[in-house]
Amino acid sequence: MGLRIKVTEADEGKIMEIGELVRRGGIIVFPTDTVYGIGGDPLSGAVVRRVFQIKRRREKEMPILVSSLEKAKELVEFDDRALTLARLFWPGPLTLVLKMRVKLPEELTAGKDMLGVRVPKHGLTLKIIEASGGALIGTSANISGRPPPRNAEEIDPEIEREADLIVDGGRTEVGIASTVVELVQNVVEPFAGIKVIREGAIKADDVIRALRGAAP
Repeated sequence: MGLRIKVTEADEGKIMEIGELVRRGGIIVFPTDTVYGIGGDPLSGAVVRRVFQIKRRREKEMPILVSSLEKAKELVEFDDRALTLARLFWPGPLTLVLKMRVKLPEELTAGKDMLGVRVPKHGLTLKIIEASGGALIGTSANISGRPPPRNAEEIDPEIEREADLIVDGGRTEVGIASTVVELVQNVVEPFAGIKVIREGAIKADDVIRALRGAAP
């Protein structure tokens, strides 16, 4: 059974300990602005495989939560469209799937050259990410096919049993998953290469309108 602790933004000591656990390869369940997530070090293939095992999930790409747009730029390539969306919706519930610029475990991306990244709008989450090195696997903390938890009480007992630490940060503000948008680069038309993979907290129409407003 994983340890459960209550944490707030002010608990700097606890946050540093959480970050150290992640750096050592631990798996944590933690609050975000959308739903509770489960994750760990995205640079570790062993950690990625263990997250899949805990979620009872077959191989499928997983997103990374980052502490800032600058950190995201270290991981993926941004064109004008991606920058427009990031500046409008980050921090917030929009995951951008962009071409990778670094090598990450193949399991994390299911062998693809695209990676989902997001800056969450949650002070505690951002501090945990920063303490963990600036990037954290950020998939929803649910058994595959079951609803994601919106507070620590809704975390599946199977998840709680196998994770190393449960960070109880209270109820999430949004309560539904992020919207996921894939942007294929090097396209001529402003609205070409845009794919809404999942409509969540942000409406797909709002994403398209944002890009139309930025188009010449």
